[in-house]
Amino acid sequence: MQDPKKLKKRSEFQNAYQNGNKYWNRYFVIYVLNTDFKVLRLGITVSKKAGKSVQRNRIKRLIRESFRQLRPKIKIGYDVVVVGRTSASRLTCQEAHNALAHLFQRAAILDHRNQNH
Repeated sequence: MQDPKKLKKRSEFQNAYQNGNKYWNRYFVIYVLNTDFKVLRLGITVSKKAGKSVQRNRIKRLIRESFRQLRPKIKIGYDVVVVGRTSASRLTCQEAHNALAHLFQRAAILDHRNQNH
């Protein structure tokens, strides 16, 4: 079993897009869908508009790493789809982390009781 559960099927992404709540900033758009599962699942998309594969893969790595750091603080029972925007390719790891943390805060999925992790 892999640790970060991933959204893989197109239908899972579509479900998050259509039924989830949307939050965004200059760098990312997130869709947060409350599920009945006892897991936190992440889906990442970066469109071709964001640049060539090198830029797109860098954005995905930034998202995955930020999510890994934030994971202990995120409440379980959600599907989270993160869409990387073009501007995200110029972020440092810390900036990406802060931008995503801010969105998760707005989405109210950060659990503040686990803050000292």
